[in-house]
Amino acid sequence: MEIGQLLKEYRLNRGKTKKAWAGDTLSPSFYARVENGSNRISAEDLINLLYANQIPVIEFFERLNSQDQVVYEENNQFLFAINQAYYQGSKAELLKIRNTIRKSKLPDKKEKLMIINVYLAIVNDEYDSIDQRTLRELKDRIFMVNEFDLDTINLYCNCMVFYDLDTNLMISSKLIKQYQGNKNSLIEKNLLGMIINMLNFCIKEKRFEEANQFIEFADQIVPKPEIYFYKNMIVFFTSIIKFDTSSDKKYLEICHDIIEDVNRIGMKGFSTEMAEFLQKNIK
Repeated sequence: MEIGQLLKEYRLNRGKTKKAWAGDTLSPSFYARVENGSNRISAEDLINLLYANQIPVIEFFERLNSQDQVVYEENNQFLFAINQAYYQGSKAELLKIRNTIRKSKLPDKKEKLMIINVYLAIVNDEYDSIDQRTLRELKDRIFMVNEFDLDTINLYCNCMVFYDLDTNLMISSKLIKQYQGNKNSLIEKNLLGMIINMLNFCIKEKRFEEANQFIEFADQIVPKPEIYFYKNMIVFFTSIIKFDTSSDKKYLEICHDIIEDVNRIGMKGFSTEMAEFLQKNIK
């Protein structure tokens, strides 16, 4: 049995509507397309959906057909490995994963190779090395998404640099509208990462008013340990904007305190980048 069919069986056995079943994990329309097989659900969303509806994860996967199990597990492992290598800035690991994907029988191998080639260019700071057709396909893929899941949110956050500010404003606003009120910690973390990027872009282009909707949305996300760093960075960028509009030096002091905190926990290179960004973008 396939994932969508099995989810539908569990839902009907519990007597729930699609809206109630999707809950805060997915929008009802996205979930409906998961059931009919036209949308692919990410590993994180699937597990969160199973937990929310009190379905034992092991039991669920045991009931999938063997081919679905293999493909799903392979897909999940590759996505995890790609993201880990990217965030560690490991060119060697990304190249190794790319070689493995080329030899695999994954159904979406072409798309994964496209993503990993883009990530390699970002890690190497060689944006011009990306084939323009590849870049166009990637940008179109994200831009044309009707509803985002964790995989596409993560992909968008990593590739925001390839869009102009107006396009980023359009896509980011769409994401905020889709996930307004969602309490999923993984989604919150990705959304805060997106907001950090948007505040960065707005500050660089001195378009402070357009940053307000992102600051307001970030304020609605309740602070918790796992998103502490993200919330701290929101305060950093928000303080730069407030200083620009008020010239109140207390906001500069907040920025310096956060830079020192980042340095204190061992992220010296990143704290240096923050200090340089601050110096470059204050009056």
